[in-house]
Amino acid sequence: MSQVATPFGSRCEELKEPIEGGDFEPLITVGADDVIYMTVGLVDLEEDEPGLVDHPMFFCPFCGSKLQTPEDVRAKAGAEGEDENDEDTV
Repeated sequence: MSQVATPFGSRCEELKEPIEGGDFEPLITVGADDVIYMTVGLVDLEEDEPGLVDHPMFFCPFCGSKLQTPEDVRAKAGAEGEDENDEDTV
C-alpha cells in the first residue's frame, strides 16, 4: 500500500498512523474507490492464505469523527440500489 495522504488520515493522528503504516497488512485501509474500510474478519479460501472481510468504517474509532455516510459509500463504490437499511455501527 502506498503512503498517500488521504482526507481520512488527516482528521486525527491516531487514524493517520494505521492508514499510512507500511510494516504489515493494515486493518484500516482506503480502497481504490476512496472508501475507508476496516478489516472485521477472515474467511477460508481455497488458497493457502485466508481472505480478509472488510466493512466500510463510518466513524473514526479513535476520535469519533464521522468519516463517511452509507450514501457516500454506495456512491463511491457504485452500489446504488442496495439495501437502504444499513447501520452506522462501525
